[in-house]
Order: sequence, then C-alpha cells, then structure tokens
Amino acid sequence: MRFFLSITAFYFLALHAIHAASIEGRVLKVLSDTRSFELELTQSADAKFEVGSTHIFRVGLGDLMIAYTGRMIKANAAYYSKQWHLEQIFPVDGLGAKAARDVNHQLHQATAAMSRRKYVKTGEYIPNFAMIDQHGEFLQIRQLQGRPFVLNFIFTRCTVPTMCPASSTRMADMQDAAREAELKGLHFVSITFDPDFDSPGILNQYADGYGMESENFHLLTMSQIVVDDLLRQFGILTMEEDGTINHTMATLLVDANGRVAYRKEGATWSTKDFMDAATKLL
Repeated sequence: MRFFLSITAFYFLALHAIHAASIEGRVLKVLSDTRSFELELTQSADAKFEVGSTHIFRVGLGDLMIAYTGRMIKANAAYYSKQWHLEQIFPVDGLGAKAARDVNHQLHQATAAMSRRKYVKTGEYIPNFAMIDQHGEFLQIRQLQGRPFVLNFIFTRCTVPTMCPASSTRMADMQDAAREAELKGLHFVSITFDPDFDSPGILNQYADGYGMESENFHLLTMSQIVVDDLLRQFGILTMEEDGTINHTMATLLVDANGRVAYRKEGATWSTKDFMDAATKLL
C-alpha cells in the first residue's frame, strides 16, 4: 500500500506538469542531499535545454539508488512544484547495451514469424531476450541459465488487488519461502506490461515496497516493442482501457536449461505448487 500511494502521488504530479521535454545526457553527479542529478545534455527536444549545457534535476528515490554517475540516460524533464524533475529515466549505455539491441532484434524477427496461436507452453524452451533490471543494468535472460526461476508479468500502476498486487505479494512470499527452505539457486523474474511508466527507478521502488530482495529478484523493463514481443511469445493478452491495462496472466517456472517446467494460467496460483515444482529442480 505504501508503494501504491507514492506512485499514485507521483503520477498525479507528472500529469499536472506545467512543461515537459524529452532529453538525453550524461549524469555528472548524484546529489543525494537534494535528491538530484547534475546532467550534461547531449540531446534535447526543447530549446529551453541547450545541448552542452548543465542542469540540476530532482529525481525519484528509486532513481537515486541506481548507480547512474557517469552514464548516459534518457528521460522526460517535467516542471512542477516549482522545480525541474526527471521522470521515466532509462540508461542508454552500460555493459551489455549493444548486445541487448542485437538480441532483441533477433527476438523481434522470430516473433514476427510466429503463428498467432503459438506461444511458449510447458516443456518448451523460452527465447533469449534482453531487458533492463531495477538497478539500471542490462540483463539477458540466458544469464540465468543454470538456475531455475519463476517468471510473471505485472505493472506497477495496477490497482486491482487480486491481479498484479496479489501476484507480486506471492512472488515476494515465495522468495522468503525459498530462502527458508535453502533453495538458494531459485530466482524470480517480473516483467512489466507498462514500460513507458515502469522505468528502472520505479521498479526499484516497487521491489522495496514489496520487500523483494535484489540478490535473486529481477524486475525488468525495456522498450514497448520488446515487451510486446514477449507478450506474444508467452501468450499474454493486454488491452489499454479507461486509463489502465486489462490483461491475462500466466506464471511460469523455468528450469536451469531454459525450458518451462510448470505453467499456471490466471491470477490465482499457489506458492506451494510452485515451491513443490521448484524443489524437484534443485
């Protein structure tokens, strides 16, 4: 609930921004005391922000916790509450950035060639794909090879208690249960439906709000094109309606070789069933 309230307040302010502009730049300094970034601009869609100039922007708590110093980022600059803010911050560079583009290009080609009725089922291998996690790091899913993981799809603005909030609570509970059972090799992956809003910083706050421990929990975001390809690959249907995202749900247990060992459709699934299935893999 604490996370939902903070995101709701943030979204309200962003919608009521007096002025907004798309920019890119290099983070020169992270100013923790004022919760701000010092940014040297390299691209700007607005004459108010000249390329080469340096500006101070206030950022969210989740963004502040990411090691962005020295890195290139893209973001929306929004003016409200009498100061400039950076929203929807995404890294542009970093270890694995180019490889991520190549991997996702291959994913897009493979997805375009798929039959509309085909999706990854139990016993089949999942495709490789690359996204950005809640720490602003590029991650290819094949980097988890050798470790089984539970995978689902969520979005942080979901307000239906029985859908994403309930699913995220069960994922966090399962992480606790795996720790208690000493299933150290089990990982957890949540992919956002809503990458336009769910930046790494937002996902960072979301993980903190649900008590998810980052050592083996990966909350992932990327461009809408990549997310749409993954929804096709995993057989998830979405529709934007009345300011939210209506969607189907599926939760999967993927084995150490990248094959789906167990798949459960819908919003009601049992942590015990997944724990029992995971125990057989470890």
